[in-house]
Amino acid sequence: MLSYAVLTLFVAIIVSLIWGRLRFFKVNTGTARWVALGYDLAVLIHMILTVYLFITVTGVTKSGLYVAGGLFFLSLVFFWCSIREAKSLDFAFSEQVGRIVTKGPYGLVRHPFYVSYILAWVGSAWLFNHPILWLTAGYLGVFYVLSAQKEERFILASEQAEQYRCYQQKAGMFLPRKQRWKRSSSEP
Repeated sequence: MLSYAVLTLFVAIIVSLIWGRLRFFKVNTGTARWVALGYDLAVLIHMILTVYLFITVTGVTKSGLYVAGGLFFLSLVFFWCSIREAKSLDFAFSEQVGRIVTKGPYGLVRHPFYVSYILAWVGSAWLFNHPILWLTAGYLGVFYVLSAQKEERFILASEQAEQYRCYQQKAGMFLPRKQRWKRSSSEP
């Protein structure tokens, strides 16, 4: 029963990512077609293999299911809270800089969508410990780091540069800043 609940969370992630790609993000990019295809292929392989392993693998530990389920749940929370705050953002490598969102998950990290995706990929790789899942998770993690760096260079070359530099001091790229946690724990 627990494995069905965790599988349901993973399927919800798949549906959410497809919805986001087709309905939310505006693909307005100069990214090379082979880079986009490589990304899509890695995501597809990871998703299909994860569902296949859910169906065929027996003997997954209860603790593994709890860890993966927790990561999947956090992934969905980060994704949908980011959707709510962002309303409309461009996909990676956008041609223009819009407003800088700093509320909700953006108050913790500068790239909550990427964090959401990383949580999902690491969750399934952790659960099944399959080399292809680790390989695709690693590839996608590198892709997100490079994408985030490119996006930030673009923003820092725009008229939003000063505001973004201040934001960088408050929110980490993928992990919350240590001082943010200290400050919030000392507040009444």
